[in-house]
Amino acid sequence: MLLRINNLQVSFAIGLLSIQAVHTVSINFAKKSKTAIIGETGCGKSVLAAAVAGILPDNAGMQGQLTWENTPLSQQLLSDIRGKDLSLIPQNPLGSLNPVLTTGFQVSESVRRVNPCCDKELVYNQVLDLFRAAGFANPKTIYQSYPHQLSGGMAQRVLLAAAMASRPKLLIADEPTKGLDLETRNQNVLLLHQIFENSALLLITHDIEVAATCCMTAVMYAGEIVETGRSEELLTTPLHPYTLQLLNSHPARGLTPIPGSPPNMSSLPAGCRFAGRCSLRQKLNSSAKKICLIAHPALEPRQAYTAVRCWHA
Repeated sequence: MLLRINNLQVSFAIGLLSIQAVHTVSINFAKKSKTAIIGETGCGKSVLAAAVAGILPDNAGMQGQLTWENTPLSQQLLSDIRGKDLSLIPQNPLGSLNPVLTTGFQVSESVRRVNPCCDKELVYNQVLDLFRAAGFANPKTIYQSYPHQLSGGMAQRVLLAAAMASRPKLLIADEPTKGLDLETRNQNVLLLHQIFENSALLLITHDIEVAATCCMTAVMYAGEIVETGRSEELLTTPLHPYTLQLLNSHPARGLTPIPGSPPNMSSLPAGCRFAGRCSLRQKLNSSAKKICLIAHPALEPRQAYTAVRCWHA
């Protein structure tokens, strides 16, 4: 197993409050596996990605165990593999690039991180090759461009090129299609899978169609995983009511909004975190409904590759 995450918890200290952003998340990533994590904005997807990449802010507290190739993922090991075996494409590509440096120079730094002894001409040619692989027909022009001269989709491909330089064992892509038009989204997702065919991929997304390109999908709600399974099955016949309602809120499936709001993360309910918005619970008799409010359900395996956190699913 490439990466094991066991009972990961992340909270943020904000004044006198402790905001729990990720709660007892356990998930594994095999070599070359492709896994999507979906959920509403604020559910903890990006915090999970930041925790794995070791880039949480100073006011964050983290508990749990991360294991990399059967070795505990210490800060030292994380420093050794980050930017090499483990790469992150952040959510805001344009904001992640230095505005006063050319894109070519910035990708060159990624090449030098892996091959510090490369001479200048070799690095230059490698960067041009990376830009070509990332789908640029004019790599020399892109090399000399500054971030403000790029569109969001182009900036995303520059970061793909930078990540490619290290041939990572695990690539974390946080909302790689956010803000892109449909054609650019499809092109970039195809590139992502082609370029990193031999890498494990953790794809953070709110886009159901993008999640469907991965073999496995995990669904997060209010800081915890509520369902996991093969993408083909989970995205067509979901077990958890939240997954079903999330899918039905997609434009292609009727655009039915989920009523209500997620719970306050500084004061979480004792029972199921989705109980107040759950369409399934509304159909139950009063006796069956009670457990949803008083007891927190565990993430229970149901069949091969499938697990769900619900008392009634």
